[in-house]
Amino acid sequence: MSEQEYVQVKMKEIFDSTIEDGIPFQGTIETLDYYGMFCKAAAKDQLYKLMNNNLCMFKTQWNDNDAVLMIYSIPINTNEESGAKSVAERVMDFVANVEKTFVSLDYLTSTEVPEDKFIYIVVIKTINGRE
Repeated sequence: MSEQEYVQVKMKEIFDSTIEDGIPFQGTIETLDYYGMFCKAAAKDQLYKLMNNNLCMFKTQWNDNDAVLMIYSIPINTNEESGAKSVAERVMDFVANVEKTFVSLDYLTSTEVPEDKFIYIVVIKTINGRE
């Protein structure tokens, strides 16, 4: 299994387990407390390492539909090592994997938080055709 296939399988497993017993999120997408949400996920043992970065998922509502909110964090390297992937490449790798895994996404954005030294990618995928 290639690394890309592993990432996609793992992403789908985390998504499915979030549907079953994930942490609920009832806030607004515009006011996400990234650090607090990663702490909450870690406390519930629902913080995952994927592609050498952190990923957490929460159950939520999106346009009156059940959905999963995904948050992926990528550190901003101030001293870029030679040979290391740039932040833009890592963002594009994650986006490519999430699109390939879930085909259609309902929401996708990235936000740079300089004081955290992270870029956060937020994805929402509604749960279609699930019991």
